Amino acid sequence: MEECRYEKNDIEENEQGTEALVLSDEGMRIMAFWMVLLFRCVKDGRFDPIFLMENIIPIFDGSFNYEIIKKEDWTYEESIPAFYNPRLNKIFIRGDVYDGALAGNFMDIITITHEDMHAMQNILRKILNVIKVAEVRTELCRTDSKAMQNHELQTDRITSLIFSPQRIVEGKSEEEILKNYFVKPLFQFFGWCLKMESKSINAALNNMKISEDKKEFEVCIV
Repeated sequence: MEECRYEKNDIEENEQGTEALVLSDEGMRIMAFWMVLLFRCVKDGRFDPIFLMENIIPIFDGSFNYEIIKKEDWTYEESIPAFYNPRLNKIFIRGDVYDGALAGNFMDIITITHEDMHAMQNILRKILNVIKVAEVRTELCRTDSKAMQNHELQTDRITSLIFSPQRIVEGKSEEEILKNYFVKPLFQFFGWCLKMESKSINAALNNMKISEDKKEFEVCIV
């Protein structure tokens, strides 16, 4: 599985590391549950990492981006055909891997899904930070740190669950699934939406106040 890596300059510029999400096993299952549920709604159950990358992730994170690089122009290690740069919040994919995923090559699909999950975890981290979920924590990860290795294993786990959806709710009752996997996360997401909307309204009101104060100031000068 491909690693979440920094470019050389990013390591030098980012000595303190990048904040990464740390989930419990239950948290990983819930994240995978919602990925599968999302694609049952929009793609008839077929998980499509390219559709996720190009159409869904940008809806939730305007700072996210991705780049497809021709194989002949790929300057990274041959064994790393795709990676997520957390500082840039950007996925880089070698062109042949992107084309392979489009053609249905399973290993290429897995590769891009893994990088998508890095971006999705970044979005989830931001949401959980806003709504102050106490049981979720984050760590500052460096490329050579144990924390980063654990984060990679977590991303692998979420990716594997997405492609084995029967394992997500294994051993769970219908009541547990409804309460812990559906209702609770849904309310948390609505809470985040309300807080974000409240921030947008407050920002708009503040801008209006600044504009009004500026007009009054200009009138006084005149």
